[in-house]
Order: sequence, then C-alpha cells, then structure tokens
Amino acid sequence: MNKQILEVVDSVSMEKGVNKEIIFEALEEAISSATKKIIADEANINVVIDRSTGEYSTFRNWTLVKDEDLVDQIFEITEEGIEDHHLEDGIATKQIENIDFGRISAQAAKQVIIQKVREAERSKITKKYENLIGQVITGQVKRINRDFLLLEIEEDLNAQIPRDQIIPGEIFKLNDKVRAVIKEIITTPRGPQIILSRTDERLVVELFTQEVPEISEGTIEIKAIARDPGYRSKIAVKTYDGRIDPVGACVGMRGSRVQAVSNEIGNERIDIFIHSDNPAEFVVNCLAPIKIFSILVDERTSTLVLEVEEDNQAQIIGKNGQNLRLMTQMIGWSFQILNKEQFKEYQDSSLVEKYEQLANRLELTSQEKELIIASEMETLEKVVDAGNDNLEKIFKTTKRVSEVIEKANELLLQDAFNDDFNDPTMEKDLVDLRGITNDVLSALSQNNIKKLEEFAEMSVPELMDISDKITEKEASALIMEARKPWFN
Repeated sequence: MNKQILEVVDSVSMEKGVNKEIIFEALEEAISSATKKIIADEANINVVIDRSTGEYSTFRNWTLVKDEDLVDQIFEITEEGIEDHHLEDGIATKQIENIDFGRISAQAAKQVIIQKVREAERSKITKKYENLIGQVITGQVKRINRDFLLLEIEEDLNAQIPRDQIIPGEIFKLNDKVRAVIKEIITTPRGPQIILSRTDERLVVELFTQEVPEISEGTIEIKAIARDPGYRSKIAVKTYDGRIDPVGACVGMRGSRVQAVSNEIGNERIDIFIHSDNPAEFVVNCLAPIKIFSILVDERTSTLVLEVEEDNQAQIIGKNGQNLRLMTQMIGWSFQILNKEQFKEYQDSSLVEKYEQLANRLELTSQEKELIIASEMETLEKVVDAGNDNLEKIFKTTKRVSEVIEKANELLLQDAFNDDFNDPTMEKDLVDLRGITNDVLSALSQNNIKKLEEFAEMSVPELMDISDKITEKEASALIMEARKPWFN
C-alpha cells in the first residue's frame, strides 16, 4: 500500500510536470472522501500521508458542544465522549482505523487527482502568462466561430481572440499562423483563459520593438501611440542620442521596417513623428508637412486652437474625424481647426473674455473697461507695470489709480497662493481633472466640494458664482469634462 502511494505520486508528477505535494494533497483528499462514504458523508475526516514512507493516518474531528446543544452526533460531541480525544480550540480529534486502500472507489480517487492536477496546470499557465501580458505571441488557428478565434499557442494550450479584438476586414483559415498581443487572462468556470488581441495598441509597439533594434536596445523610445485598428496608427518617438534620427530608424531603408509592421496588421497606415513635451510643438510635428500659421494654447480648457489654410482643414480633421480623434488621444488635448477668418474671430472673442474677466476682478466701470481695452492692458501684470502716468489717463485720479494697483497686487498675490494650493482631502480624480486650475480647486475646497461626482452635478452658473476667475465657456468645458464618466 505505502509503495503504491509513492509510485502513484512519482508517476503522475513526472507525467504532468506537477509538484509532488499537489499529488499528495489529491491522494489525501481521495482517501478522505472514500472514508466518508463508509462512516458518514457529513463526517469531518482528514488524512495525513507521510511524504517519505507513504504511510498514512486517518483522523476524525468533532465540534465540542454542551449536552443541551447536541444536535447531530455525526459532527458534534459532548465532554463525556472525549476521554481519548485530542482537544484543541473546541475541536475534538481522534485517530481512527485506516480503511483498506483496495476498497477505495478507484473512479472517485481518480477524479479527485485529475481535478487537482488540472487546477495545478491552470495555476502554472496563469503564473506564466501573467508575466507575458503585453507581449506578442504566435499561435495556429484551430477553430473559428462567430464569437472568437481559437489559437493553439502551445501543445494542448489554447488562447482566444474575441471578434472585437480582430482587425476589421481580416479573414483567417484553419492552421493559419497568427501573431497577437496577450491582452489579459480571465477566470472562467473551466479555468483561466488567455485572451489575445490584434487591435490593442501594444501590438504595434511590440512589433516595432521586434523590428527596430534601436527600440529594443532602448536608444529610441515610443513615447505615445494612438490607433484606429485596420486604418491608421500614429506613433511619437524620441531619442536622447543626437546622432540618431528616430523617425528614419523606425521607417527603415526604403520604408522596410515600417512596411513590415504595416503588413502584419492588415496594411494599416502608420505615421511616425518626433515626440515633444510641448503640446504646440507636438501638434506641429504630428501634422507635418501641413503648415500651421498660428497656435493658441488654452491651458484652462486644455485646447489647442490652430490657424491653417482653409484647404487643409478637411485634411487635418480626416475622414470621419479620424485624424483629429487620433491626435486628441495621443496628445491629450482637444483641438479647434480654424481658417484665417475664424482664427481672428476666435482671438477677438478670447480677448473680449480676458478683458471682461479683468474688469470683473478689478471691479472697473464700463468707461474704465473701455479705456483698458484701448490701452491693451489685458492682464493684471500689465496693469501693475503700466506706470502711474498711463493709469491716470484711464482712472483720472491718483486715489483711483492707487485703489486699482492695490487691488491688482492683491489678486496677483492670491493667484500665487492658488498656484501652490494643496488640499489632501480633495479627491484625486477632481484634482487631476483635465483643464482645472488651482484657483478653481481653491474655490471648490472653500465651498466643501471635494469629489468629482459633486463637481459634475454643479451647473455653470453655480461654478461661476463660487469662482470669479472662470468664464462661462471655461465653466461649461470643465463640467462637461467631469461628466464624461457618466456616458462611458
């Protein structure tokens, strides 16, 4: 008997490549299950196998209860019945006679062992491929149905590519070799399932890493990527080695490297350009060789306003807005694409808003505002630096000039304070909201609005009431940004 146990453990362990401890545990569970069938199905039985000799011992456990609480003698016992039991933490344990191994239901034992081995194999798969998420693997098509593509990636190991993770227009046949990126590992009733993707942005990154030695070596870095699978990808690259042309290295001799990647992903068009931390420079690189005449950077709303030739507007936007959408994903800013006339109108309206905001903050009269506009003093700094002589032409008296300068200095001091604003009790999602400024955060904090959901529920007038530094347009943009999770 003892020898039989050790032989079973050795053979199964070698055949399946599973740790011996798992097989021992499976055998203990199998013998325990068979013992229960003889004694009582509800009995608390545990079996301990000596790992070196194969000898095993059987123990039965009862829960210790008071005489009046005794309900079921199968798993409960009173103090009168525990004279030869080991008592610990309210559990009475007694060693009982081992059942004859030959009487164990072979089928039941086999099922327990098989289940344990399967669980161990699944665990090995999970651990192995969890470390490979985001990497490209190759598999052979074994089955095609309406919901997914089944690939064999190892002997007796399959992975799935869901239909929504296949590049539009791709057609595969049985036994085709397919490359895909490991997207995730999900848990199913049948064990872990490896999910692959051909639409994931990481596939393009990994393919370039394999195709371009400079990327795999770390000389060139892919800083940003946006993708419309099957149609277009945009990639921003950067190098800290001035001797290397990162775009040229990725394109390759006569476009060989970029073409190899494009062929792998259904002839998807790939645009490669230099990355920049400056959003204005970034967008210029992204749109080259299209000429951009002017760029306005609105940090409050995270918007870039571009002045281009009218003939280039449609080209920048792209078919169905594809080009503009990819730029937005990559840079993280929204865009307005305007021709010369539209751009001037935007500048004028923006300037009007600036003057309106300045006048409100300094509490100027209508006449004073008009004179400020005529003097082109659209910021607090320009008002303070204008000099008394120039300001007296606007505000007429020395007293009024002093009042305005004092007010402007107070506001500048307040702005500086807001720049350093920090409220640890404020929700991170609100602090990190795109386009929000420290002065707005300060106003929200003072009004005990510290969660993104609370901010999203505000109206534009409510936000403008608590913050005098924000225009109606800016308030609307911020609130709509906060409400985006509602529509996802």
